[in-house]
Amino acid sequence: MTGPHEAADPAARRAALMLVLSSSLFALMALLAKIVSHEVPTVEAAAVRFATGGAVVLVLRATGRIELRPRRWGWLFARGLFGGTAVVFYFSGMQRISVGEATLLNYTQPVFTMLAAWMLLGERPPRRALVALPVTLLGVALIVGIRLTDLHAELGQMFALTSAVLSGVAVTSIRAARREIPGGTPAETAWTVFTAFTLLGLVVTVPLVLPPLGRWVAPSPRAWALLLGVGLSSVAAQVLMTWALRHLRVGTAGVITQLTAVGAIGAGAIFLGERLSPGFLTGAVITLSGVAFAIFGSAPGRLAPRLLGKLRARL
Repeated sequence: MTGPHEAADPAARRAALMLVLSSSLFALMALLAKIVSHEVPTVEAAAVRFATGGAVVLVLRATGRIELRPRRWGWLFARGLFGGTAVVFYFSGMQRISVGEATLLNYTQPVFTMLAAWMLLGERPPRRALVALPVTLLGVALIVGIRLTDLHAELGQMFALTSAVLSGVAVTSIRAARREIPGGTPAETAWTVFTAFTLLGLVVTVPLVLPPLGRWVAPSPRAWALLLGVGLSSVAAQVLMTWALRHLRVGTAGVITQLTAVGAIGAGAIFLGERLSPGFLTGAVITLSGVAFAIFGSAPGRLAPRLLGKLRARL
């Protein structure tokens, strides 16, 4: 989970809380995307999501509120390409299976993120992450009530798992673009990384919704409202996540982002009538415990003296 340097860094604490908010917004996006998938193709919803992000960037850039100075071109390209493709697979999987199952499979991505960060960035997963991450994944699995033997190679499940693998590389690319390297190329801003994600996401999706490869389905006014909600919640969630990854290791972030799965599963049950297993409450407690461990955990050597000091002060 949080390493000693993260636990002692106030910026890392704020980043963890921002990631909680980001995860909640991603859960809202998943719910809205599932609802609108009954009216428009999922790749069209993904294209509108990226177009919304592009419009926000244009407005902010034109008004001088943000500055875009790309430097780490390779990582920005990887962020946009892998992230944009992952969204298409995630939305496509969600159209075919429940929002809870699709989100569960998609949010196995922290496993692939830790592996990618280890291989590409040399960031060995903290020991706390190796404990907390399996705990949170177990909690999410209990919430949905899926056993490994139930995961048949259906198209929707394969799409969601593919999105997880692609997201692992994309999140690692964010970390690589945003982290500070003494004496190296200056870190990218959150908005520069988001712009790369948006532009390359459009490159991936637009050809699939226009002839000759695709067909545009005119959304109803209700569908447009849902699509706008998907786009705006995605923009806010992405920017918050990108900001947070400057101050958090991907192992820590991976545990916290499991909140998205919890939120999406709960929202699917409440608003879409999707079945909840008897293990939902147990799984939620386990997952939230892992998240709390990610946010508030401190190095054991520092935690005990701190608590003892507070206790003595009160006595």
